[in-house]
Amino acid sequence: MTEPHSIAINAQIDAFPALPATVGKVMAVTADPESSANDLMQAILPDQAMCTAILKVANSAFFGIPREVSTIERAVVVLGYEEIRNIVLGKAIFASFPKMNSESRATVGVFWEHAFTCGLAAKIIGEQLHLSPSELFISGLIHDIGKLAMFMAFPKDYPILRGLTGSSHYSNTAEEEQTFAVCHDQVGLQLAEKWLLPKQLAMAIGYHHKPQEAQAYRQYPLIVQVADILALMYCNADILRTEDVMKIFGDFFPETALLWQDNRLPWNIVDLGFWFETLKLHREKNQNILNIFTGP
Repeated sequence: MTEPHSIAINAQIDAFPALPATVGKVMAVTADPESSANDLMQAILPDQAMCTAILKVANSAFFGIPREVSTIERAVVVLGYEEIRNIVLGKAIFASFPKMNSESRATVGVFWEHAFTCGLAAKIIGEQLHLSPSELFISGLIHDIGKLAMFMAFPKDYPILRGLTGSSHYSNTAEEEQTFAVCHDQVGLQLAEKWLLPKQLAMAIGYHHKPQEAQAYRQYPLIVQVADILALMYCNADILRTEDVMKIFGDFFPETALLWQDNRLPWNIVDLGFWFETLKLHREKNQNILNIFTGP
């Protein structure tokens, strides 16, 4: 990294506040096997904004709970520790990014639309593979936070929407590194470490372009990598058929299939088509979840 870039990026990361105390309390409670539902409830209740977000998510189509969830106590019981922890993490991370000016707001809005679509795709994959849909959703949702940090550091120069608006995509981050002397996944990993995020989330953020280099929890960046591609394909859902998606993965991502198999993940081209169709069915229906995370 050149000195000017290094100073700008490090200053931007240093400027981010620590995650709220609620996050630390919730993380401690959910990590303690002897903690109770009441312990988790007491960790959340002092933070009214977080309580509101949890209840909104719990009552959304995202979970499809038949009865209204009207109290945090009920939310903890119905959703469970893991879901509550990840809602709290997701909401806190969104709130940690400062409000954008009117010029940047629309741009960042498109960025979060893609991130949410990636998170939803990762959740769909997790459900079929019997891995944690909740953790994979959050992993996909925040996988590109390094891009947002770089955009904030270089608002006039960093093309945060590259790949989302028809231009070329940073498929291996080489061009990004050549231009800015640092990759968004590296910056995202720095943020994840600053915020003491769970290791599996940090691996998804830091290695979704190079999952083979992840030191642990390699399945997470592998799944987020595929979810990211599916989310990009979703932008062209009006012209891409299921068979097109299957062919693209078969023709252009043979190395991904090998990596999945090497890391005990089942790779089936038919599944890719199914995940794409499921994403199309559920994406718009769950738009309000993104609004909850990005709202005040």
